[in-house]
Amino acid sequence: MGVIDKTIAGKKIRWTPQLIKRLRGKRKQSYFGALVGATANTVRRWEVGRMEPDREHAKRLSVLAEREGFLKDWKLAGSAVLTGEFEDALRKQHEEIEQALDSRARSLRG
Repeated sequence: MGVIDKTIAGKKIRWTPQLIKRLRGKRKQSYFGALVGATANTVRRWEVGRMEPDREHAKRLSVLAEREGFLKDWKLAGSAVLTGEFEDALRKQHEEIEQALDSRARSLRG
């Protein structure tokens, strides 16, 4: 499981290859690596998913992201739900599925 950092406006963020690429933008991997204290090869490994940033690099990525306003207006889209507990998410998902099935059954009956 990846390292999650909470420094971007209190939001939990897991530094995935896609997010790292977006944060790097058009900067060279060597320049971007220097900004976060990593080598260009390390940045490349993060971006292809061969490696994940350790806790220290995740924090540095988050500090850079916050400084640059990266994901400033980021919001969940679709049916995603933020929850602190896995069990809460499962319960909510179960309730939503039951409601959808009940609704569908009612529409078929009548």
